[in-house]
Amino acid sequence: MTFRQHNPPHPGELIWHTYIEPFDGISARNIANRLKVSPSTFNRLLNGHAGISPTMAVRLSEVLGGSAESWLTLQESFDLWEARKTVDVSELKAIDFNSVA
Repeated sequence: MTFRQHNPPHPGELIWHTYIEPFDGISARNIANRLKVSPSTFNRLLNGHAGISPTMAVRLSEVLGGSAESWLTLQESFDLWEARKTVDVSELKAIDFNSVA
């Protein structure tokens, strides 16, 4: 059985609301420095203009916690949600493998 999340947030939104917004002493620039990426690169992620790459997932895992796999799963869930909203499948037909000789 496949679990589909309803309207998942962009991972950058989750990072903002979980790791930056609640803490006075943590800034996007501080996290970018710890990730060893430019502040503009990290801000693109936070603003939803960039996604989490495997490289970024490894960095986030080390700096913020969680596994690299969990960070990539968040990105994949968001990407699939967006694709399902835009891809027209109305003319696609499933193959019936039971009737193929």
